[in-house]
This record gives sequence, C-alpha cells and structure tokens, in this order.
Amino acid sequence: MHTLLDILRAILFVGIPVGVFSFLMIYFSYQKGYLSTDVELKDAFKKKNNNTQSSLSRKHKKDLLFLHSKWVTFGGGFYGLIALLTFIIIELTQVVNFLFSITGWQDIIALFSLDTLIAMIIDSITNMIKAAIWFSYWPDKFNTENFVVWILIAYISYRFAAKYAMRYTLYQREQVNDETIEQ
Repeated sequence: MHTLLDILRAILFVGIPVGVFSFLMIYFSYQKGYLSTDVELKDAFKKKNNNTQSSLSRKHKKDLLFLHSKWVTFGGGFYGLIALLTFIIIELTQVVNFLFSITGWQDIIALFSLDTLIAMIIDSITNMIKAAIWFSYWPDKFNTENFVVWILIAYISYRFAAKYAMRYTLYQREQVNDETIEQ
C-alpha cells in the first residue's frame, strides 16, 4: 500500500510536471524547426549524428532559443531536460525567496553592488552544477524510499510527451494541408 501511494505521489509531483514540460519543449522544437518528425527524438541528440534534420546540438546552440540552448548545454534528451527543469526550479525558488525577503529599499539598492553581482554569478554556476547532477539534488527534496521509481515515472512521462508532441505536430500539419487542399 505504501508503494502504491508513493507511485501516485510520483505521478502527481514528477510525472505530470515532467510530462508537461517535455511536451512543451519538444513541441516547440518541432515548431521552430529544431527537430524533424522524420528523426526519432532519441537519435536527435547523438553526437555521431550527422543528420542535418536536427539542429538541437552544441554546434547550433547559438541559433536556439534560450531554453533549448540550455537543454543542449545540459546534454539534451531526458537527462538534459530534467537538468534544465531542475535549474529552472532552483532559480525560480531563489527569486521567490528573495522577493519575500525584501524588507525595504536598502535590499533593492544592495542588488546593484559589485559584491551582489559576483555572488549572483557564483550562485548561478552553483545552481547549474546542482542541476547537472539532479539525481543527487532531488532525493533530498522528495521524501521517498523509492527514488528509482520516481525517475522511472519521470522517464515514462518524458517518452510519452515526446511521442505525443510528435503526433500532435503531425496532426497540425495534416490539418493545414487539408485546409490548403480545400481552398
């Protein structure tokens, strides 16, 4: 019974957010032309892939949108996507914590000091390292004995979202083609 509740918590706290984030990232990769529906997502990030149908790579990183560039920076695929999501959550948590800790103008003015700027850069680098080793970051955040199950549910959600994003993209293209033919 405890394992079943843990699986349900994993679906709620990991499966759904990872699935939604994966769908959005992959869907916009198709829409922006970074990915081709002719290439399987698992093959799009391979280093030996000389296929020009995927521009989600380190050599095209400067041409990508910010989030897609960071996804590639973290390695792409499932691992990179979870690292990116972890980085976003860490950064947003820190921003929210800062906003709630503001007690007056002196806190806002302190943001413009050199010390604060250096601290922010160091903090951002630290957050990138934490995100890159996300598998050691999240066990402290989720009180579970079955962390492997949580990773499995996240991976299943990622794969399901990737397939759905491709199918939805193909469906939209068919709709556009049907409308074009009718006109």
